[in-house]
Amino acid sequence: MPSPAALKIGVTERSALAKSKRRSISYYNEMLIGDAVLKPFTRVMALALMAIVVTACVTDQTVQLRYLPGSEIERLPSAQAVSIFRFADRRGDEGDGNPRRVGGIYGSYGNRVAMVFAATPWPEKLVEDLAAGFTQRGVEAVGVTDREFVPRETVVSTPFALGGEIRNFSTEMRWTLQSHVSGIIRLYDKEGTLLLEKTISARIPRDDSGYQWDKQASVYENFLNAAVHQFVRAVVTDPDLTQRLAAAR
Repeated sequence: MPSPAALKIGVTERSALAKSKRRSISYYNEMLIGDAVLKPFTRVMALALMAIVVTACVTDQTVQLRYLPGSEIERLPSAQAVSIFRFADRRGDEGDGNPRRVGGIYGSYGNRVAMVFAATPWPEKLVEDLAAGFTQRGVEAVGVTDREFVPRETVVSTPFALGGEIRNFSTEMRWTLQSHVSGIIRLYDKEGTLLLEKTISARIPRDDSGYQWDKQASVYENFLNAAVHQFVRAVVTDPDLTQRLAAAR
């Protein structure tokens, strides 16, 4: 038989355990009530405050569009000249109709908290970049930055004309940072006959290769310039386009 002292200790322990259990149940019920009633309100208030803080801390970014021809572009031994015309802006809401708008920074709920702008309009820079890429390729290129090509209306001084439309030209921070440049290129002969229509797309980081990152530039600038670099490279080295430019004179 246990001694009276041992029995008293056992009773005390069971009483303490029961009180602890009741406190745990009470705390659990409070947590349930809090999750059901109080916490959603608290969560909404916290998210609202976070959004205000993020909006206050993040400002619009300005990037410099730079294209450096890569050494990996091989020269064509014989190719006919091409005129490169301004590409139509078909980005929709992505660009807000602004040729300098090239991206944005977004909150976790998709709310835009800041925008990314190019120091110079991207359509002109893209024409210049493509002309530089074709020149390195060994193709004589004439850049026409002030107008789009209109088949059978636009006068062309070269055997070929290159135009088209851009569907994406942006660098964006959402859950992750990405950049995307894509569009439809169209190659015409001097008379305006469509010879080739093709979709070209470049995404960073998916297509990151051969681009020398600028340590002095922002990540937004580096990502966008890397996408432009890959897009230009994909256009000037496209096998179908190359076949037509390098055809016998």
